[in-house]
Amino acid sequence: MSYVSAQHDRMLASLVIPCRVVAVDLAAAMVRVSDGDDWTSAWVRWHAVAAGRARHWRAPSLGEQGVLINPSGEPAQGTFVPGLYGNAGAPPDNRDHTEVWRFDDGGSLVYDWQAKSYSITLPSGTATVKVGGSEVVVTDAAITAKTGSVTITGDVTISGTLQVTGDIHGGARIIDTAGNTPNHKH
Repeated sequence: MSYVSAQHDRMLASLVIPCRVVAVDLAAAMVRVSDGDDWTSAWVRWHAVAAGRARHWRAPSLGEQGVLINPSGEPAQGTFVPGLYGNAGAPPDNRDHTEVWRFDDGGSLVYDWQAKSYSITLPSGTATVKVGGSEVVVTDAAITAKTGSVTITGDVTISGTLQVTGDIHGGARIIDTAGNTPNHKH
């Protein structure tokens, strides 16, 4: 076989290489991958879900399986596409109407569009939602809302002590469980 033919064969064999992550450089957003034998790549970029005006960040995990795509046939010029299920991680779900993210600490994001259900689970910690100047913080022990006003339409049940630091204004009667109102005479 001639040198040119051998080079051509090597380049074709290097177009797509099944591999796993052996090192991650978070600051550079690059990984090194290995085919499981003696070969380890140079530092290469990994593919993200989005990298334009909308951007997504998820670093590949050590041991995560994927493929190194090399359009030129040169692995050092390739990019890693993570996310092949295998020894490093099984599928988190098997339904065709869900999108699921499961994390090592037990947290998850599950959207089931058939059931019209979105579930966010944190094993502990804090979840924060901010919109403009409003903020809701949920922790293991409390829910705190910071905003200019809150409007609730519908019945409200409070199990526990209600503490109010400002005035209470109402357009209807306030009745305690014994039936007392501010309108009765002593």
